[in-house]
Amino acid sequence: MTDNTSNSSPQSLSSIKTNIVSMVLVISAVALIIAFVSNAYFEYKQQRSLLASESTAYTDIIGFSATSNLLFSDPSAESARLRNLSLIKNIENIHIYQHDLTTKNNEFFASYNKDNTPPVPNKLDVLQSFTEPNFSERHLEIIREIRFEERLLGYIYVRYSLSKQIEQFKNSLYLKITVFLITMCVASIIALKLQQKITVPIGKLVNLFKYASKDKDYTVRAPRQSLIELDGLSQSFNTMLDRFQAYLDKQAAAEKEIRKLNLNLEDKVGQRTDALKDANQELLSALETLHRYQNQLVENEKMASLGDMVAGIAHEVNTPIGLGVTASTLMLDRLHDIKGALNNKKLTAGQLERFLNEGEENLNIIYRNLNRAADLICSFKQVAVDQSNENTREFNVQGFLQDVLLSLRPKIKSTPHQIHVDCDEHLVIESKPGPLNQILINLIMNALIHAFKSDVVGNIYINLSAEDNNLHIVFKDDGVGVSEELKKRIFDPFVTTKRGEGGSGLGLHLVYNLVTQAFGGSITVDSQEGDGVTFNIKIPVNVKKIT
Repeated sequence: MTDNTSNSSPQSLSSIKTNIVSMVLVISAVALIIAFVSNAYFEYKQQRSLLASESTAYTDIIGFSATSNLLFSDPSAESARLRNLSLIKNIENIHIYQHDLTTKNNEFFASYNKDNTPPVPNKLDVLQSFTEPNFSERHLEIIREIRFEERLLGYIYVRYSLSKQIEQFKNSLYLKITVFLITMCVASIIALKLQQKITVPIGKLVNLFKYASKDKDYTVRAPRQSLIELDGLSQSFNTMLDRFQAYLDKQAAAEKEIRKLNLNLEDKVGQRTDALKDANQELLSALETLHRYQNQLVENEKMASLGDMVAGIAHEVNTPIGLGVTASTLMLDRLHDIKGALNNKKLTAGQLERFLNEGEENLNIIYRNLNRAADLICSFKQVAVDQSNENTREFNVQGFLQDVLLSLRPKIKSTPHQIHVDCDEHLVIESKPGPLNQILINLIMNALIHAFKSDVVGNIYINLSAEDNNLHIVFKDDGVGVSEELKKRIFDPFVTTKRGEGGSGLGLHLVYNLVTQAFGGSITVDSQEGDGVTFNIKIPVNVKKIT
């Protein structure tokens, strides 16, 4: 075990002591600030409201006292009366304005200015503005109407000083700050006492944990604690140490047993290793023999395919040659008759004309059948050469495919199935015709043997196209299809559904090897039972010409 605290950076660590003290102080400070701010706000609002109501009442009283002097238009008496208001400390300036009922104009009537207080400009332009108290930074201004029996006599403007209220607010603020500081000191003392009660037991537990971790002494135990949470932590730590000790005892016993077993195991491993070497040598020999036999079987499959082709071509060539022999024999007989008639001087014009017509017809028969035989032999020769040739040459794909089908014509004619070819007649590629020949022959023969039931006329579709220097072959039939299990093993050697009926199980294995190894291409199969089989082949080639 290692001490993980040493791996952490000092900036990322903080002590419980600091957290507790900080938390108590922050909570206390926030609570006091909220309380003081709320109290100051409501006290400020209350003072303003009280000042507004008092100033309004004072102003109305002073204005009412000026009623008689306004009625008798005696400004000097009013000025003398206003000087008696010097006892009211917070009044700094008073203006009395008289209202002329005739002209509806207002004019200055009398004023009062407190000692050492400068006068203020007249308020004739704003008499209607300050009907309610107007507070500025250090003053309160108010203008009220002076009426007598619902008759407007004039206006009174009074400017009050707020210095007394400001002084009271400052004193209240100083008191709040003093209370705040005292409260924070008390909170600090309480927080320190609280953190000592928590952190001292925790510190002892931490030291115990470090000792057990560093010295790997799992026999120590934590004492009981006065706090429920810390006592639970101590008990959990003791339980963990008990399990560690039990685990170490068990591990020591297991290691002792393992060392004992290892001594016996080394001898057994040596014996088994020698036995495995002998077995591996035998398996390598058997695998080499298997590969040799497999390659031999694949070559035999190629030769068997070529032999079937030779037999079919021989049968096909016999027919046109036989017709040619028959036509030539008939022509010899007719020539012998004409020669006899000529020697006996009995040759008529009709006989000669008939002989010429029959001769022309027989010569045409001989020519057509000999040409047909020559074409068959030429196609067979090309297919046979391609089948055993691994060299690259340039050829027309459609013509190449027709030669392959012509070589398989005897096999195809013996079945009712139809082969449909879709290929661009101008598609010319440069590739290896031999492996491609083998691929097409084996796919066609595989379909003819395995795809269709005996009483069904099937269809085989061969589509060849080129794109991006790749020859795409889609070989499809509408036969019985294959199962999922067989589809997974269809390219494996010796896998066939016609065991004992002419199927060797090597045809599609040969196709797979030719596609992937001879060409470096890819082949996939898609099939469902009853839905036929589709082979998708992609072979890299050099495309020379395509429409």
